[in-house]
Amino acid sequence: MNEEGRAYRDELTLKSLVRKFEDMVEQGDQAFFDVDELEGLIEHYLEHKSQRKAQSVLRYACQLYPGNLTLKLRQSQIWVAIGQPVKAVPLLKELLEIEPHSEEILITLGSVYSQMSEHKLAIDCFERALVFSDPETRREIRIDLALEFENMGAWKEAIRNLHDALLEDPANETAVYELAFCFERTGQFKRAAEFYEQFLEDQPYSFAAWYSLGNALQQCGRYPQAIEAYDFAIAIEGAFGPAYHQKAEALVSMERYHDALSTYEETLSFEDASPGTRCYMGECLERIGDLARAETYYRESLKLDPQFADAFVGLGVLADMRGQWREACSYFEQALEIEPHQADYHLLLATTLKKLKEFDRAEELYTKGLILDIKHEELWVERMDNLQLAERHDDALMIADDAQTAIGQHPDMGYRKFISLYATGLQKDAFDLLEHLLTHYFDHSEILLKFLPALANDARFNERIERFKP
Repeated sequence: MNEEGRAYRDELTLKSLVRKFEDMVEQGDQAFFDVDELEGLIEHYLEHKSQRKAQSVLRYACQLYPGNLTLKLRQSQIWVAIGQPVKAVPLLKELLEIEPHSEEILITLGSVYSQMSEHKLAIDCFERALVFSDPETRREIRIDLALEFENMGAWKEAIRNLHDALLEDPANETAVYELAFCFERTGQFKRAAEFYEQFLEDQPYSFAAWYSLGNALQQCGRYPQAIEAYDFAIAIEGAFGPAYHQKAEALVSMERYHDALSTYEETLSFEDASPGTRCYMGECLERIGDLARAETYYRESLKLDPQFADAFVGLGVLADMRGQWREACSYFEQALEIEPHQADYHLLLATTLKKLKEFDRAEELYTKGLILDIKHEELWVERMDNLQLAERHDDALMIADDAQTAIGQHPDMGYRKFISLYATGLQKDAFDLLEHLLTHYFDHSEILLKFLPALANDARFNERIERFKP
């Protein structure tokens, strides 16, 4: 295919061509354009999402140059741009029979198949295009291939193509980020960290790689190293917001709340405050005990976005800390109205209702939360606790069995099951279970006296505690 149209991507030349063509249309005149100029105009309009103008240029071009193969290719690209990719397939196949080695036709046909979710056909086109492409185009095709493999869930092949893309062009930031995405989707955080550490030995100024390394290290729980990686990314690209936000998140994980707050404040020098940033700053202030300022930040978050659910949660947590449980419930309810599928919000509201001794309503919310996330351990534990506070020990025993099926052996659930067995008079079963728990989870036994103080006067209990004490 003719590549000369690309010469008209020069800004000044394009402006002159656009003015010439649009003046011609406005005045109803006829003007001469060579085919390369017309091709450049079509590409320009397509790049700027002006499909109607691109079609206008194509109609005029076909009058001047009927049967031109390059213009037929542009026709197929216009069909793709206006959401009619199926119409482009027969024309592209026809062009491919004439020019079977045209990388542009193969790439266009591959893109059409991709839009149609025919990923295997797209991959075939892109792989054939690789054979005939120049190095610059080959780098782009590698990304196209990787994306198709990602769409198919073929992560190994996607990773291979992204590796090849980086071998051909180590500065390819898209490949760096897509590779990080593939590692994340497959849970290969350790492998990701090892890859980026090695990659950075040869490309020490790749801020995208430093950022991706930080994310991988953070997922591995290596927070100090992650923070160091983010600092390198920031040193190279000082206004790269995601690195600051991830660094702050790592600092929070290390309970360095003052440092996290300072990191969030740094972002405000180059980006507008977002509801999320204000809310996260509120959380840091909450953790260091500055509840008044935390409340201010949560409310500022809601001024920026009245539907920002996490800010309502923050206000609810503050009210709960102050013992204002009715007010806390109101905030948690507002968060749930915005995001009804959040299991954690059900947990917060239910646990606050439990403090108000509204056990039945709390039970309803715990149940809804577990429907959303059956493996949520804290929901199971708090639900069991709620039933026991309501003295519904028979129900609590059934829940304990359901929890074991859902989340397996859990020491806190085990000790709570002992409490309900003991409370319902099933003494032998209770103490048989207690011996098992003390053998394997002695450290958790301290919760028993908290929930059942009468055990302190039970000689059977005291004898076993002494016997199993480390």
